[in-house]
Amino acid sequence: MSVKGTDRKLFFMNTIKIGADELILWLRKNGNKLPNENLGRKIHDLIIELGGVMIEENYPSHWANQSGDKNVDRFDLPKTAAQYKIFTNELKELYDELSNW
Repeated sequence: MSVKGTDRKLFFMNTIKIGADELILWLRKNGNKLPNENLGRKIHDLIIELGGVMIEENYPSHWANQSGDKNVDRFDLPKTAAQYKIFTNELKELYDELSNW
């Protein structure tokens, strides 16, 4: 998806930046145990389907840095994740779909 001129301004005014890492954290809190690679692909496909765009790939994830606070591996939290812009009016649909995974 290419966004130009006035459309670009409107696009970024009505969107939110959200990372796949945030969505994976939400999924983990709700019991999802799929590997991060699978979740990353599914999240990408879903966000694109909802009209979002990837704005950065492999962005470092920032989790708590105290000893014992991190669970970073392929079945817990990711080290890096794609970042997206998605229309705010699509957030309900995004989380509704994630709830079914």
